[in-house]
This record gives sequence, structure tokens and C-alpha cells, in this order.
Amino acid sequence: MPEFIAHSGLGSPRLEGGEFDVIIIGAGIAGLGAATALAAKGKRVLMLEARDRVGGRILTEHCPGWPSPVELGAEFIHGGNAALTTALRRAGLARQPAPENHWLVRDGLRAAAPDAFARIDAAMRKIGPRTRASFATWLRRHGRAISAPDQELVKSFVEGFEGAPIGLMSAHSMYQAAVAGEGTQERPGAGGYGKLVQEMASRLPDRLVEIRLQTRVSSVRWKHGRVSVRSGRKSVGSAGSAIVTLPLGVLKLASAQGGVDFSPPLKSRARLLSRLESGHTVRLVLRLRADAWKRGPIPAELRARSGQGFGFLHSTQKYFPVWWSLAPDPVLVAWMGGPAAKSVAGVAPKKLVALALDSLAQLLRVERKALAGLVQDYRVHDWTADPSTRGSYSFSVAGEEDAPLRLSAPVGGTLFFAGEATADPVEMGTVHGALASGQRAAREYLSSAAR
Repeated sequence: MPEFIAHSGLGSPRLEGGEFDVIIIGAGIAGLGAATALAAKGKRVLMLEARDRVGGRILTEHCPGWPSPVELGAEFIHGGNAALTTALRRAGLARQPAPENHWLVRDGLRAAAPDAFARIDAAMRKIGPRTRASFATWLRRHGRAISAPDQELVKSFVEGFEGAPIGLMSAHSMYQAAVAGEGTQERPGAGGYGKLVQEMASRLPDRLVEIRLQTRVSSVRWKHGRVSVRSGRKSVGSAGSAIVTLPLGVLKLASAQGGVDFSPPLKSRARLLSRLESGHTVRLVLRLRADAWKRGPIPAELRARSGQGFGFLHSTQKYFPVWWSLAPDPVLVAWMGGPAAKSVAGVAPKKLVALALDSLAQLLRVERKALAGLVQDYRVHDWTADPSTRGSYSFSVAGEEDAPLRLSAPVGGTLFFAGEATADPVEMGTVHGALASGQRAAREYLSSAAR
């Protein structure tokens, strides 16, 4: 079951007076970051969330029979910033290094690649600061400067890590990320990201912050200094301003498709949204037999050191080309991104398991039936089909590198915008980018309200 994020204000009597300073639409990490900053300044906040939980694209499940919490959304810390560092410290979560051992599978052969991220970084740095083409265009023009195996590695990185088609992904943003060192990977400590969200939500003071779950916002009526929000035909709150933290995939939807109707309409923002894209990824988590690292079909060198030898497995397979282990737990994560991930949106979980086992059997050159015998349980969440996300996370589109800045711009001193799609370009698609964006939107509101 999903981890229930406790907050004593959930289900408690409504704040007295019924009037709020700010309505926050969306209770993901950006919304929680904004609410924390506003409450610290004594502002009365109403947070509206369509789901029956807070956390957004952080989804940590505690499943019977599993050795540790299961992350179905965010798992890694990619780089980081001061906002996330502070939040992790307050939650009592230490950073844990992710395995650095990587394997590349090419032409049926598996080769150790402990320098995989260094090779990706070196390739991205060759792009240079002046390029404004897509990554596919840059690679077509300058790919000779990169070996064939590294070309496959960086293509896999763009489609898997970014969840983006290489024909749309900004080469310039990939260069910026390499220079900024965003490729480093760590994990939050015991409890994972779910504990971070739980701690942030539980610290919100009931006297200032009210959270209403299962409240899907359908319309926002606004004028300078006044916002009224409805869910279906029901009015759910009014305030002087609103902070919108909805995912890009939802922001792009027309109201008839489940999106939010803004009145007056945000015409310039609608044009901008039409040129932006949300990536697509699929994460499938498999719980194996308890003795999976001691014996069985997985090759011995990958089972070494209680499964630590597995690390990350990279390939060019269409479905689930990337795998990693959560050793010493007998758990494997299967991953795919980009067009392949989008193509399986809505596919039944059992079918995804079958596709994953087909892929892994080919990568390891073992019998599929033997691998299937290892699987005891599985978990998956379809973020593309999820009506509250309609995709995984945003990516920087070639030619639209300044889109996050434009998307984050306040409207009429009344509507403010946050979420990972509005983050600094090198922090798009990350938890720390989303968190920082929520804090930034709160500062923008406070500055505007003080005038």
C-alpha cells in the first residue's frame, strides 16, 4: 500500500474564517516546499491535492514481504542544492551513495564499465556552450568525435535518464548539466523520499495550513489580488493569490481532458506550454527469491558481494534496457524511458513483467523461465496514464531552453508557478529542482504581497 503521509490537519476542522492568503494547487514536493516557506511567515494556506495522499511523484510503498520500502517514483538524488540538503537534514535522512559499478551489454557481450558516467560526462562536454540544436542533430553532426559504444551509451542516457526523444532533447542543456555535475547519484537514507515527504507534511502547523486531499481542481477564476478555485461545480476556496504546482503533463491538458480552466485564460502561457514536453518513463520493481544472490540463473559476477556486483546494467534493448539492483536486498529495478515508455502507457502490469523478463533473459543470456522462477512479487505505477501526472517529468526542449524561466513567471501579481518544469534548466526533472521552485514561488508571493 502507498505510504500514508500523515498530517494532523488532514480531516481536522477547517481553518476559522474560511479565507486564505494563498491557495497551493498540488501537494507534491514543490507544494510542500512552498507551504513550509509561507507558514514560516505566518501566512494562511489552503493546499489542494487530487490524490488521496501528498507527495506527488514521490511514491513510497511499504509492501508486505518486501525487505524495504519500494520507490515507485523518485529514488535518486541527482546532484542536489541547498534546499534539498536542508530538508534531508531536518528529516534525519543521510545521503547514501548509489552503486558505481556499471555494465554495458552490446552485441550479446557484457563488459564492465566503471567509468560509465565519466564517459557520458565527457561526451556531453564535447557539445560546448554555443550549440542550440537537438541532441540528435548534434550527434549526427559531431558523433564521429565519440566512439560507437559511447554513442549508444549517451543515447540510452538521454532516453532513459531524461525520458526524452533525442530529436527533441536540448543538446545545450545536456552540456550545462555535465558542467554542473548533475550526473552524480545518491539516495536518501532509510525510509527514502517517503520519509522526507512525511516529515515535511507533519511539520506544517494546523493553525496555518489546511490540506484537502481528493480535491481535483477544475477551474481557477482570478483577478488582481483575488483567486477563486472550484472542483467540478463546487467552490473549494478563495484567497488573495495561488501557487500552481501541477505537473507539465496536466498543465498542457485542456479543461475538457482533465486540465484546469483559468479565467481569464493565460493565452501566452498556453502557447508556451504547447511547445514544451513531458518525458515518459516506466519503472518496474521485482522482488526476487531470498536466495537470488546466492544461487540461480543470474550470472555469478553479478551476484557477487550479495548482489552488489550487479550495479547498473545498460543496453540498447527497446523495452527495459536499463536495470539495477537494490542489493543486498533481493530486488531488481527495470527501467525504460522515452518513446518506448510512452508506447506502453496503459499496458497491464503483468504484460510489463513479461516484457521485462524477456529483456533481462536476452541481456543475461539465460532462460526466461529460470528468471521468472526468481520473481516473487512486483510493483509498478503508470505515471503516463496517471491522470494527476500524464507523464514522468519534464525535459529541456531544443530551442526552448529558457522555457522554465518563462513558465515560472508570475501572472498579474496573483498567480505564481512552481514544480520541476519551472526549475533551473539543469535541475528540471529532479526532486531538488521541484523543492527549490516551491520555495522560489513562495518568495515571489511574499515579495509581491509586501508591495
